[in-house]
Amino acid sequence: MNKSIYLLAASVAVLAASPALAQSQDVSMSGITVDYSGDVSGDGDFSGATVDVSGSFGGDLEVSGASVEADVEVGDDLEISGGAVDIRGSVGGDAEISGGAIDINLTVAGRSDISGGAIDVYSGSVFTGDTEISVGAMDFGGHAMSSLSIRFGDLDFTGRADAAVDFEGNNREGIFRRRDRSEIEISGVLNAGGTICAHEVRFREGAEVNGPLTVHADEEPDYAAGFDASNISFVMRERERCRDDD
Repeated sequence: MNKSIYLLAASVAVLAASPALAQSQDVSMSGITVDYSGDVSGDGDFSGATVDVSGSFGGDLEVSGASVEADVEVGDDLEISGGAVDIRGSVGGDAEISGGAIDINLTVAGRSDISGGAIDVYSGSVFTGDTEISVGAMDFGGHAMSSLSIRFGDLDFTGRADAAVDFEGNNREGIFRRRDRSEIEISGVLNAGGTICAHEVRFREGAEVNGPLTVHADEEPDYAAGFDASNISFVMRERERCRDDD
């Protein structure tokens, strides 16, 4: 009887201690379905068909899969890729994000490189370092505090850019060599102006351009009623492409 009580007490002690063991140096997991939640003092590496990761990582985090969800705090660098990616949280270093369809609600202290077919950047996102994005169709509602460069097919900009932007429409020629039909709609704030090159440019209600902005397009931009276009210079495009090297 006393032995049974002792063994039961020992088992309870082990179970009580197990949460403390969740703090790991490094974690690496792969499989068809990967589901991890915990705090890691070192690096994390996860891959699978379906990957769901949450928690904090003191070092780097790498995640890849067909379908990826991550709600994480990353101390150093983040690299995440997938067919469908939903990323939330914070990154203390650089972020590299790629996928087919991407939802981003993230704060990034370092540089960001993002590429995808369709991307939504939510209003809670803050990019402190330089940010480069290549995308087919995008809604950008975040806050870019440093340089912001976007190559796009269709772009809806509702966010805020503190430094001069470089928004460049993709050619979208494909196998039939179609002419560029890139479109950009702006209802956000461009505090330092910059450069926009696209087939069609529209400024909607709520848009602000507070620095010199040069617009290269196939026709003059469309302005919402009451919009202040005094900082905008329009240049008719002399060719169908924004770049000679495309």
